[in-house]
Amino acid sequence: MLIGIILGIIQGIAEWLPVSSEGVVTAAYGFMKNRPLSEALTFALWLHLGTVISVLAVFWRTLLGLVKEVVSSPKDPPPIFWFLLVSTLVSAAIAFPILLTLDDISTRFGTAAMGIVGVMMFVTGGLQLRKRVEGRRTKEDLSIWDALGAGIAQGFAVIPGLSRSGLTMSVLLARRMERKEALVLSFLMSVPASLGVGVYTSIDSGLLASGEALLAMGVAAVVGLFTIKALLAVADRINFGLFVIIVGVAIVGGALWQWLAPP
Repeated sequence: MLIGIILGIIQGIAEWLPVSSEGVVTAAYGFMKNRPLSEALTFALWLHLGTVISVLAVFWRTLLGLVKEVVSSPKDPPPIFWFLLVSTLVSAAIAFPILLTLDDISTRFGTAAMGIVGVMMFVTGGLQLRKRVEGRRTKEDLSIWDALGAGIAQGFAVIPGLSRSGLTMSVLLARRMERKEALVLSFLMSVPASLGVGVYTSIDSGLLASGEALLAMGVAAVVGLFTIKALLAVADRINFGLFVIIVGVAIVGGALWQWLAPP
């Protein structure tokens, strides 16, 4: 049970930071339990259900208001509705084929892909720091291109080692979204994506019957709730150029670790 609590704490914090929560939880699970990678990854994906609860607890008024707005005016829904719908469909189209072949993809292309993505994000973050460009766009300015870019980023983030929050935030910031708006949009995007991944994992693995898995999910929900609120409180003071660079460094480091680690 203690291991479940620890893993829940890790997920509740790492899901919202520019690191791969799947990668961190998978590595911690494998180290503490000495179990195969496939089992560790399944547990990491399951814990996404906990962080879905965190987002719903923080943003339930926003989501309820969105539903009411769509129901009252179905022919003219707000831009954020189309953003979430399109980004979710794009993410699902990319993520589920990857999930079905994840072991093979990780073996063949994972290290190289992680390294390339990490380097590109490092360059992007450096350019943001140099230019010091502040985004001014809000959720009222969302376009189909924002949804496509963020959806593609979120879809590929199912690969362990790639940060979902880091990738989606990087895309939205590159599209000149205001910092706090980008953070909130990344949180909201996670609901359907994480819910889909978590439900798929629970059906496929039977983790619903595990007391440790349920405890870990609950801990992830509580810790995630406080992490989201803390990030929202300091969003205006976060240097997101540095944020993106940290993502890049973390991803390159993960790629090097996989490459250098003995088989």
